[in-house]
Amino acid sequence: MHRRIQLKKHLHRFASDEFGTLADLRESARTSPAGILIVGCADHGLAPDMLSFAEPGQCAVVQNLAASIPRPDQPYDSTVAGIEYAIVRQQVREVIVCSHLCCRVVRYWMKNPILHGDCDPGCRFTANARRVVDHFYHYTTESERQTLMICEHTLFQIENLRSHPFVRNRLAAGQLRLHGWVVDDRSARVLAYAPLAHQFVTIEKIAPKKRIP
Repeated sequence: MHRRIQLKKHLHRFASDEFGTLADLRESARTSPAGILIVGCADHGLAPDMLSFAEPGQCAVVQNLAASIPRPDQPYDSTVAGIEYAIVRQQVREVIVCSHLCCRVVRYWMKNPILHGDCDPGCRFTANARRVVDHFYHYTTESERQTLMICEHTLFQIENLRSHPFVRNRLAAGQLRLHGWVVDDRSARVLAYAPLAHQFVTIEKIAPKKRIP
C-alpha cells in the first residue's frame, strides 16, 4: 500500500479550508442522520459506505463509472441529480469523492482512449487525467501509471464538483467540506488528499481543523 502519492503542484488549485479531515467525518457521522455523501465507483466491489465508520443508512451514496462527476455545462444527469439532492435537500456536510486503485474502468480507458463525445466520462478521463499523467509525470511501470491516473482523475472530479453553483454556495458559507479518497482494494486502506502538501496520504495523517458549527 502506498503511504503517500506526491502529485504535481501546478495542475490543481484548491482552497485547503474547503477540505475536511477524519475527525470531521466522524463528527458528522455522530451528529447527523445523513451527514455524508460518498460519490463512488460502480466497479468497486465493496460498497463505498462500508469503508466508513458510520452506521448503515447514515451515508448517502452515488455510484457510476469511476466516480465521474459532470461539469455544469454538460447534460444534467442522475449523478448530478443525486449529488444536488444530498447537498441541497439532505444538507450533507461532507462529500467524499472515492476512487480505488484496482479500478477496471480506468484500466479500460487507459487501453482504449475515448477521443470523442465530451459528455462521455471516458472522454473526459482521456482529456484530463490521462493527458496530464502522460505529459507531466515520470513513471516506470503500468501500475504506477494507473495509480497516478486514478489520483489525478479523483482531483479532476473534485474540480468538477466545485464548479456547480449549489456546491460553491455551500462551500462559501462554510457549510460543506470536501474529501478525496483513493482506496487500496486489497487492504481497504484509505488514502486521503492533503491539499497543502499536494499528496494522497493515509487518512489518519490529515490533521484536524475547525469544524462546521
